Amino acid sequence: MPILWRTHASRALWRLVFILIASGGFHATAQAAGLALDQAMRMVLKENKDLRAARYVVEIARARLLQAGLAPNPSLEIGGRNDLLFGNNGEYTASVAFTQRFPVAGRIARQKDVARVDVALATTEISQAERKLADEVARRFYRVLVLDRQIQVYDRLIGVDQKLVKVTRDRYRVAEVSELDVNTARLELQRLSQERTLLQSQRVLQLARLKQLLGLSDAQPLALDDDLPPLAPLPPLAEEQSRALAIRPDMQAALLGADRARAELALAKAQRWQDWTVSVGLEQGRRVIEGVRPQPNDRALGLSLSIPLPLLNKNQGRVAEAIATGTQADARIEALKFNIGNEVASAYVEAERLQAVVRRYQDGMLALSDRNVRLAQQGYDMGLAPILTVVQAQRQQSELYVAYQNTLGQYLQALVALRTATGGYAAQPLQAEQKAAANNAKEN
Repeated sequence: MPILWRTHASRALWRLVFILIASGGFHATAQAAGLALDQAMRMVLKENKDLRAARYVVEIARARLLQAGLAPNPSLEIGGRNDLLFGNNGEYTASVAFTQRFPVAGRIARQKDVARVDVALATTEISQAERKLADEVARRFYRVLVLDRQIQVYDRLIGVDQKLVKVTRDRYRVAEVSELDVNTARLELQRLSQERTLLQSQRVLQLARLKQLLGLSDAQPLALDDDLPPLAPLPPLAEEQSRALAIRPDMQAALLGADRARAELALAKAQRWQDWTVSVGLEQGRRVIEGVRPQPNDRALGLSLSIPLPLLNKNQGRVAEAIATGTQADARIEALKFNIGNEVASAYVEAERLQAVVRRYQDGMLALSDRNVRLAQQGYDMGLAPILTVVQAQRQQSELYVAYQNTLGQYLQALVALRTATGGYAAQPLQAEQKAAANNAKEN
């Protein structure tokens, strides 16, 4: 009677386990209210300490623009001479003058043009930093979510193995199975526990780095929204490549580099004519002539204009440098267009390939593995299969689910790479974009 009861209890236990598996226990994830990816993006752009410091480069460029538009300061010249140390006859001369340099050929305007481009370049530099930072945040965000799912898989497998160890021990006590069966089940349970511990350590490291990026201390709690983007069809490749060329900050920086080269060329040509100098002054003096009555003070108003002539130095070197810089900037633009197109295409193909692999896991492989475990358990209950068959089926199932989660993680990383290659997260969060694409696919 006890043996029969334990056999029925074992079967009931296994039926409960497989009902949980068949009902999607390995697929389901808790929809805990936490930080979503788009919220994390807004948070990192606002709170990241390194990015906050880097943004001052724009203020520096604006200050240089202000300085570039300022005219030269005037000069006050005061001079005098007398014969105090010589004849001391009272002869002297004193003068005061204002001198002002006047830029010609639009030099200040050309300087401001260069400085304006530098402000735009500083802005694109910040956008590029934000793009790279968002890429790292998204990668670590999804890595934590995948690790959470892997840990959940191990938790369920450990729970199943714990029940298997208990059932096997009970059957060993009544001599239904050997000690080898008990030890085999225990070793499998310990293996799963060890692998879960390693995954937990990886999660701690990833979450700590994510907190650092978000500007949070290690002691502050951080819960993530585990809603993953659906397996929606990707936009056309040509559309993604065009989008990348239109909005990527490094492409904008390359175009601005060409603009700066043209502005530098105009400035170099304007600097061929150095500033003209105008001086206005008042001079007063008295001359002493022996044998003649004292002379009255003489006063005179002076005006002078100094015009440097570009005869020997026509700024040829700066002009040639600016021309070469412009040619180099155009070549960089063409090279970057080629590289961006290839980068987007490579990320697109990888995301598409991994998406298909994830679909194969979800559409058949996982269900087939569940059925194998169910058949192995039924054979074990009926005495037709040894426990090694059950353990082998369970191990295959655990490895398959872990491989599925790893592939899912690679797919998410590929999506991040594609999004980064097409311009980053500035325009629209990845998750919202994927959901919109999924809704469009359903409507069509």
